[in-house]
Amino acid sequence: MAVFQYAARDSSGASLKGEIIAQGKSEASRLLRAEGKFVTSLDESSKPLDIDDEQAMALVGGRVRQEDIIFLFSQLSIMVDTGVSLANAIDAAVTQAPHGRFQSVLKDIQGRVESGEPFSTAMSHHPKVFGDFYVNLLRAAEVSGTMGPMLNRCAEYLTSSRELQKKVKSALTYPLILMIASAGVTIFLITFVLPNFLTIYAGKKATLPLPTVILVTGTDWLMAYWAPVLAGSMIAITSSIWFMKSNSTRTQSHWLRLHVPILGGMLRRSYVTTSLRTLGILVDSGVSMLEAVWITRALSNNYHFATLWAKVAERLQHGEALSKPLEGSDLIPRPVIQMIKAGESSGQLGTVLDRLCDFLDNDLRQSIKTTTQMIEPIMIGIMGAVVGGIAIALLLPIMSISKVIAH
Repeated sequence: MAVFQYAARDSSGASLKGEIIAQGKSEASRLLRAEGKFVTSLDESSKPLDIDDEQAMALVGGRVRQEDIIFLFSQLSIMVDTGVSLANAIDAAVTQAPHGRFQSVLKDIQGRVESGEPFSTAMSHHPKVFGDFYVNLLRAAEVSGTMGPMLNRCAEYLTSSRELQKKVKSALTYPLILMIASAGVTIFLITFVLPNFLTIYAGKKATLPLPTVILVTGTDWLMAYWAPVLAGSMIAITSSIWFMKSNSTRTQSHWLRLHVPILGGMLRRSYVTTSLRTLGILVDSGVSMLEAVWITRALSNNYHFATLWAKVAERLQHGEALSKPLEGSDLIPRPVIQMIKAGESSGQLGTVLDRLCDFLDNDLRQSIKTTTQMIEPIMIGIMGAVVGGIAIALLLPIMSISKVIAH
């Protein structure tokens, strides 16, 4: 963390000066923009960050469960809609929040609101908990006087996103579980069942069927070189995890996610649905198109989609319509682009995006279902081939056990 000194202007053009604590210059600039300030200069201060500042900023980096944020937005929405003031609603939320960092964040927001700061501005001081998406939605709600419905919309968005993530993770976890089960059965057969047969087959390889010879030879090799095999497997798994998560290889790993057989189509649909849902809610709530696109880019979990939205934002600044830069991309389906173009022509882009996302949600659910149905027979076939092959290799000699013993 560092202290930055800034000079800026507010929405009325008045000059402002002050200090802000952030992880870097770009984050400091983003936080100031979230507060409605137009930065004219921003420099890192030589002032050291004291312990109290460090403790305060520790709250920003704390992990908060989605369930807690959903409950907060739902609770505030109900209370505001029934006539409770926002300050009192936040006070009630603080008393019911789980003890820990989330409650500390809410207390900080409560203090800022009671001192006169808008709710959205108070939230912007905790970007790791409440990102630009929620800050901009609630800032628009403060202007339009629709705080209750907007809080409810935030809760619905979070709930929908969480359910979508669970469905996608479930589809991805299913083949992994089958692979682990297959490996477990294979290890059991080789470790506990095969040794009992080896005493019978010892020295009889000349009379054993070829599948049994291959199995026995392979098992002998594994028993002799189990340490290098185990080390190589661990290295391969670790390298794969590093490849998928490392920033240096994210271009390739994120491309792989979009093009991996069977699962790639489902993941691509999930990225499209999430991006357009975010964009639609922001535009429909009165957030400027350019700001909405930048927020959508920040929330993209895929490098190639983030790059696409960055290019869209750049061309929007040159006066182009949203649909124009999307036409040159293979990430967004053509029918989706045509519907976006129709929304721009009618001046109802936000409404069109909402309806489009409902359609995409249903399409994604069907894609997840289809993907799961495709994976199931494939994985069962692989398990059957591995386990069945071992079982057959073990049982073939029994059919001619007298011949084996005779030799």
